[in-house]
Amino acid sequence: MTGLLDKDAFRTLLEEEVRRAVRFERPLTLLVASWSHQGPQSFDKRTVKSYGAVRQLATIIKKGLRDVDAAGRLDGEVLAALLPETDLAGARVAAQRICREAEGHEFAGETLDDRIQLAVNVAIVSHPDHGNDARALMSQARAALERAQTDGYSLVYEAAL
Repeated sequence: MTGLLDKDAFRTLLEEEVRRAVRFERPLTLLVASWSHQGPQSFDKRTVKSYGAVRQLATIIKKGLRDVDAAGRLDGEVLAALLPETDLAGARVAAQRICREAEGHEFAGETLDDRIQLAVNVAIVSHPDHGNDARALMSQARAALERAQTDGYSLVYEAAL
């Protein structure tokens, strides 16, 4: 539906890429994105899930990735991107681009003619800054995303070091 890796395939790839990054001492960044629960229009999970908005966000994310990057859907409204050979500064640029593109996009609403404005928050974690373990990186990314969801919309949050 979205053209993204499913949760299991993405987690497997994350584990492989973390092992590779650790072994070769190379940077690796994980972005986790979701709809802002605050923002230009009130958040409605049913609308976002049911009418193509997830697919449209997937397109926005994939458009900003390189051939070596990968994107996946972790669950209903949470998407992720894996950026090998990318440090925090590079990931911050990619995450800000995703937020900016999403904020300027008119997503499909409840009907074919309805368009809604939605904002996206993105959390960033990286190896080696945030650890050497795929589960720990994912956990830290989810926690940073939760903080962003609480604090506002169109935010890019790095996990605490």
